[in-house]
Amino acid sequence: MSGQSIPRPAAATIVVDEVGLETGVYGAYRLRTVYQPIFRVASDFLMPEGLEASVLPLLNFRPIERHEFLASVDLDAQADVLSLCNLMHIGNRRHARHDNLSLHVPFGHSLLCEEVALEHLALTFARLAEAGFPPRSLVCSVPNFETCDLNVLERILAVLGAAGAGLAVEGFGVNTQAIEAIKRFQPRIVSVDGSWFRRVSDVSAALRLMRQVIESLKNGGAEVLVKGLESPAHLLAALTVGADLVQGELLARPEEAGSIVDVRPLDIGRIFRDPETVVVSLT
Repeated sequence: MSGQSIPRPAAATIVVDEVGLETGVYGAYRLRTVYQPIFRVASDFLMPEGLEASVLPLLNFRPIERHEFLASVDLDAQADVLSLCNLMHIGNRRHARHDNLSLHVPFGHSLLCEEVALEHLALTFARLAEAGFPPRSLVCSVPNFETCDLNVLERILAVLGAAGAGLAVEGFGVNTQAIEAIKRFQPRIVSVDGSWFRRVSDVSAALRLMRQVIESLKNGGAEVLVKGLESPAHLLAALTVGADLVQGELLARPEEAGSIVDVRPLDIGRIFRDPETVVVSLT
C-alpha cells in the first residue's frame, strides 16, 4: 500500500505507508496523528474512556505548532485540510489498538457552522464506516458556537444526534458564551480548559463555585471533562469539583499514531502517594 493516496478532500491528500499508517500531505507539510487518552473517574481508579486526536504538523521533518501551520493554510482550503485531518485520525485509530474507546476529534467553525459542514460530516461518517467504527464511537469537539449560523448548526447537531455521535463543548472557563451554548445545545460532554483550570486549582473559592457549576451541568445531562492535569494537585482539584472525565500528561502523554498507546486503568491512590501532592481544602 506504500504511496497509495485516499483522494479526499481535494485541498490535501492522505498517503498510506506499507503498514497502513496514514500521513496527511498539504504542500510542504506532513501531518501526523497524535492521540492522548481520556479517563473516567470510577471509585478508586481512572478507567480508560477515550482517545483525543490532534494533528502534529511537520515541516522539513521538524514539528511545528498547530496554530502556526493553520496560519499558513489558505482560508478557502482550511475546511478541507481540517476535514482531511479528521479522516486521517479515524483511519489511524486501529493502530492505537483500543477499538473500544471513543474517539474525540476537533470540529472547528468551518466544519460545524458553515454550509459545507454537512458535506464534511458525510465524509466523516463514510470514513467511520470504511474503518469499521460505529458513529456512536465519535465525539465531535467544538471550541465555540457564538459565531455560528444557528440554522446550519442545528441541522448539523440533528444529524449528529440521529447517528448517535457525541458533541463536546470545549473551552469552558475561558469561553464566556459557553453556559448559554450548553443550555441550548445540550452536549454530551463539557470540557474545562486545562490552562484555566491549572490557574484556579489552588484557589478554594474558585473551586467551590466551580463545584456548584459542574453539579448544575451534570443535572442538565452533560458529563464534565477536566483537561490539562499536570500534577497530583491538579487531579485532586478535578476530583474535588466532581469531574466525570480527566486528561493530562500526569495520566498519559500524547503519542503519535503507530506508537503503542499505553491505556490501562490507573490507581488514584498511587498517584496521590507522590510526596509533592498539595491538598486543596474546600471547607
